[in-house]
Amino acid sequence: MATPHVRTDSRSRERGSAPALVLHVLLLLVVLAQVVYLASRHRARVDLTSDGLWSTTSSTRDLLARLDKRLVVEAYFSPKEKLPVAVRETRAWADSFLDELVQLGKGNVVVQRFDPNADKAVKDKATRVGVKPLELRSQSSTSLSVDVHWQGLRFVYGGDKNKVVPQFAPGSSFLAEAVITPAIKEVITSQKRRIGYMEWPATNPQGAQAGPLGWNVLRTLDGIAKRYEFQNLKDEDGALLPDDLQTLFLFRPKDLTDRQKYVLDQFVVKGGTLVAFVDAAEYMVGPQRTMTRAPLALDAAGSSQKLTDQLLHYGIDWKPRLVADLSRDAFQPRDPVQGRFEYFAVPQLTPFGQQLSPIEYPYFFHPVAIDWKDAANDLAKDARGQVDKDLAEQYRKLFVPGMPSDEFVFQAWKQQKRGPGFYWPTWVGVRTKAGGAPDLPPDVAGRVLLWSSPLALVEDPPQSLNPIGFGDGQQRLDAYQKFAGKLRERLAAEPRQQAPLMAEVRGRFVSFFAGRERPKRPSEIKEAEAKKAEEEAKQAEAAAKQKDGEQTPPADKRAEDDAAAVATEAPAAERGDRPGRIVVVGDADFLRDDIVRGDHAQAGGPVSGRSAAPFFAQMLDWLAEDKDLVALQSKVATDRSLKLLEETRDPNADPRLHEQALRRKTTWLRALNVVLPGALLAALGLCVYFVRRAQKRTFLSSIG
Repeated sequence: MATPHVRTDSRSRERGSAPALVLHVLLLLVVLAQVVYLASRHRARVDLTSDGLWSTTSSTRDLLARLDKRLVVEAYFSPKEKLPVAVRETRAWADSFLDELVQLGKGNVVVQRFDPNADKAVKDKATRVGVKPLELRSQSSTSLSVDVHWQGLRFVYGGDKNKVVPQFAPGSSFLAEAVITPAIKEVITSQKRRIGYMEWPATNPQGAQAGPLGWNVLRTLDGIAKRYEFQNLKDEDGALLPDDLQTLFLFRPKDLTDRQKYVLDQFVVKGGTLVAFVDAAEYMVGPQRTMTRAPLALDAAGSSQKLTDQLLHYGIDWKPRLVADLSRDAFQPRDPVQGRFEYFAVPQLTPFGQQLSPIEYPYFFHPVAIDWKDAANDLAKDARGQVDKDLAEQYRKLFVPGMPSDEFVFQAWKQQKRGPGFYWPTWVGVRTKAGGAPDLPPDVAGRVLLWSSPLALVEDPPQSLNPIGFGDGQQRLDAYQKFAGKLRERLAAEPRQQAPLMAEVRGRFVSFFAGRERPKRPSEIKEAEAKKAEEEAKQAEAAAKQKDGEQTPPADKRAEDDAAAVATEAPAAERGDRPGRIVVVGDADFLRDDIVRGDHAQAGGPVSGRSAAPFFAQMLDWLAEDKDLVALQSKVATDRSLKLLEETRDPNADPRLHEQALRRKTTWLRALNVVLPGALLAALGLCVYFVRRAQKRTFLSSIG
């Protein structure tokens, strides 16, 4: 039986497929519209970096979540298509981060964009508020032109507080956040925190920077001065500090009278926070790096109490002695290329002529954020390179991390594996017993916050610490070799020790002057002397009148009236009702104006601005317990540079051997980079050749 043939109608099939195609296209457009709609209102970003470098930190999110008024961001931007290529990429980062601010602000952040080049009124306003144009020069063989572009921001919060970023050209999302988040913090800060200070500035005897060298640079920085109010409370008459003052800074205290020590004592006993940056000597950075010690007396002439004894009474063990650290990790500059003058450099003859080159100067160094127990074997090697196991075990019990504290003031520094750079630092620890156990007063807790490496030397401040002498060329080299050789000889002869560099104690302090007579103010002393002289004159006059037979007049009541008129001082507090706090940093030079500004950079350093300013700003937040910017300050990119050899911490190691090993490994890697790709291609070619030959043989055998 034959199967009947069913004929299909091609026209009807075509008529049915056309509506289906149109329906599919419409559905696709609907789906795409939904995707665009959702993407415009719900953003999702995935940061694939291990350290979250491109993610917005909790600092920014928390600040935006606390906005109770509208934050207006005025963006004075030239059109992106008119920007040069070099600036156009920064615009992309700026736009991206501003858009993210709007999303995170949830209606409390508004971005208003203006083009100053398109409207003169806008241009005048931008100039008036402080936005600065980008003037980019373009030059050809026949013409020179200057193109003016704008890329600045102004933050206005609540209509009255504002902050201007004159030029905003971030190279990444992280850099954009590093600029914008502190600006937001500044404009939303309702009240400045008041901080008192007393300073005893050094004096530069010569040079263009003659005059007092205090710490004005740091406390007047824009980001610090806008959030903190500093008041000089150094009173020659020694009045007690205001009761509402919470924090007091001492910058290089010296020539302290007993009255000044009493004022500080009453401040901490009553619950204040005292922060001291101390020096054991004043070293001036003079011409040719003389580094000669200037006289510095901690206690004033005639003072009966010592400052070191007073600090020891509270639990701080400050030894006014210099610390030198001979570990190579401790005096490596932060940036070997751009920041090579952070410590010390001298003119040296190189293949490119005479240039400034960093040298090892152990009196300039930073704490290293590693656990020095891990270096016990390296430090316990003898002259033959053999490890003394018993000594290594002893070191593992004694040594501690260079930055043991987990306080947020140190978080960013620990990620960088180093602390701030110090210059001629001193020993600052906590009071201990003979065996090394803490010996703190009752109700007082203390800890060391920064340590040197175990390759530390401690000494009384020498008169001169110039490592290169006063000659030129070979004379400088010989002087430096002699200087470094003496330090190495001392290191080989002395036992290994870590020097504490920063310490903190807190608790209910007992007054250092308890049971002692209260030191009088200078005005009181003068008044007492005047009264005594007046009484002696009256007694002499009365004796003369009695001798002549005259009647003695009644006693003059003026002295009693004067005494009643003198303002009475608050009685001495012998024990605090609330806990106080003392923080002592064993260096003040790293905050010094000339070193922070980089006045000595052209001559080879030292320069501390890149570490002193961030450390001081973070320290202020730490003391105020202001954690708003902690996450941002701790956000540091991980160093992923290739390290071919680990740095040895053996003080007896020859650096030339390390250089030779590095050179051999570099040569081997270069050869491997050349040989390995060629070998892989040759191996791949051989594999292809043998596979094809086997296939050919199989084919020939199949047809044979």
